[in-house]
Amino acid sequence: MFVKEYNNAQAFLDDNEEVLLRNEAVSQLILYNAYQNLTELTNKNLIFGTVQEEEKVYLYFCNVTPYKLVIFTEMDAHYEEAVITLAEHLGHNHIIISGMNARYDICQIFIEEYSKHISCTFVEKSGVDIMEVRNVNDIGVVEGSQRYAVDDEAMLIADWIIQFHIESFDSEMDYEAALNKAKQLIEEKRVYVYEDLDQTVVNMAVASRDLVNGVAVTYVYTPEEYRGAGYAASNIYYLSKKILGEGHGFCTLFVDKKNPIMARSYEKVGYYTVGSNYEYIVIPNEDELIIE
Repeated sequence: MFVKEYNNAQAFLDDNEEVLLRNEAVSQLILYNAYQNLTELTNKNLIFGTVQEEEKVYLYFCNVTPYKLVIFTEMDAHYEEAVITLAEHLGHNHIIISGMNARYDICQIFIEEYSKHISCTFVEKSGVDIMEVRNVNDIGVVEGSQRYAVDDEAMLIADWIIQFHIESFDSEMDYEAALNKAKQLIEEKRVYVYEDLDQTVVNMAVASRDLVNGVAVTYVYTPEEYRGAGYAASNIYYLSKKILGEGHGFCTLFVDKKNPIMARSYEKVGYYTVGSNYEYIVIPNEDELIIE
């Protein structure tokens, strides 16, 4: 097996976009990085590539500084050698990654091999199921209504974004950054809130990213005092129905593996699991490995 690196994102997409789009919900991180860097003709901080044997491709990857390495494969078996080949390639070329995103089994194989070449520690940050829906089920929604968030709710949305980060990623987000993000998302009409019968806002969901054939939903958050009543599922029901009704092929979202109750509530709406992703951060063990 060998690693094939591409000079730029466009060349990578020319060869591999069709395959990646067949699994768009699962490969969306690689596709997003490629689409965001189409104007970069050559850049040493961008690596897009495949691991293959002759013409048979076993896995796809990208490493876009300062983001994490992303690995994707269509295969459920016979991919182990490809993962080891990639880890050896990066290690031998002393390519320091800031972290990685991939299926759990892929992560474990990669971590074991990469750590033989680069002195570092991998720390698991999160594990999620990747879910998608193409046809929404009719469900009994909680009484209330969905609407776009408005400008004067930016501070509330910023607070909820911060809480989402704390609960989902065990990390804090700078308030000013969260407020700016909230304002931008509200202006773009991407923030959907759910109100109860008293017109109290009890949940938010964000149509955060347009994919080629679908829409990625994130920042699904309900304050603790309103949880367990079905507000999140109701908001997701209406949002998914709207997105699909506009002609998009699917909606996709990530669900924390530590929250199976939430996953089951989405399943009632019509979502099903199409893959999984684990995120690791890398802590260098030696001074010379500090990531710039």
